[in-house]
Amino acid sequence: MLSSTAAVAFIIVVLVVGSLAAYAIFEWSRHHALSRTTRAQLTTSDEYRRLSEMAITAQEHTDLKLAEINMQLAQLREQLDEVQKVLKDVE
Repeated sequence: MLSSTAAVAFIIVVLVVGSLAAYAIFEWSRHHALSRTTRAQLTTSDEYRRLSEMAITAQEHTDLKLAEINMQLAQLREQLDEVQKVLKDVE
């Protein structure tokens, strides 16, 4: 059975991971809706070029955010490992 500290740490990790997943789904749905709307309005090659540039920028932004999220998740894992080590040492 988990101690209260480990349970709290586990709950925090679950909430953070859930929040990150919800954010990723939100960003994907927003991007998907924007893509549909933009695609419906495209009529010339200039607009295709502009859309392409926007897509590249959006992908770069998404890549940066994903890297940031991965870094935060790694830090959380390290903290959870430290908490678990302390709890094992206390037992």
